[in-house]
Amino acid sequence: MKARARIVARAQPDGTTRLVTLAGETPLLLRRAPHPDGLDTARVHLLGGASGPIGGDDLAYRVDIGPGARVQVRSVAASLALPGPGGAQSTLACDVQVAAGGSLDWRPEPLIAVRGANHSAHAALELAEGAELFWRQDVVLGREEEESGSLCSRLRIRLAGRVVFDHEFALGPRYPGSLGPAGSAGYRRLTLTAELAADQSRPAVRLALTGAGLPELAHAFIP
Repeated sequence: MKARARIVARAQPDGTTRLVTLAGETPLLLRRAPHPDGLDTARVHLLGGASGPIGGDDLAYRVDIGPGARVQVRSVAASLALPGPGGAQSTLACDVQVAAGGSLDWRPEPLIAVRGANHSAHAALELAEGAELFWRQDVVLGREEEESGSLCSRLRIRLAGRVVFDHEFALGPRYPGSLGPAGSAGYRRLTLTAELAADQSRPAVRLALTGAGLPELAHAFIP
């Protein structure tokens, strides 16, 4: 399955944010949602219109936040990366642009790589100077009492035209040694966050690993 979804937000003269484009194809469905605090930030919910991503799927989000526009993105439930025929890989791309004075807060629920899954996720964020960002990538290696699927994930952030962060990790049975002591070391959940304030010259990036019965491990790539 091939699907695309697009979010375009623009600031209005009264300071509110208008979602001028909100379009998605199954399974990448988008819905407007009221902001719980009644603020001038627009909120979008990501919905799964079908199971997946499934091996062989080609999925992509395009996000364009204009000057002064403010958008929050959430999801209503975790998503499952599922195996496809012949071990085919599923892909999910996020291409994001945030203009000066714009703000994007992206915090969907976790992606769970179930047994046999072969999934690749790539997020490319292009931020203008003066943009604000909170970005969270949350992945879980297998369901409870289930072997992990395989997942490759990359996050690349450019600020004012220069690369300020570029990191990739690959975990699961397709990547030998990745689940051992030198890899995830028994941890099943990885949460990567990137946060940038308007007056900062680089984002604060943190990776946290959690697992049942294990102490949380955290690493700050950029303090």
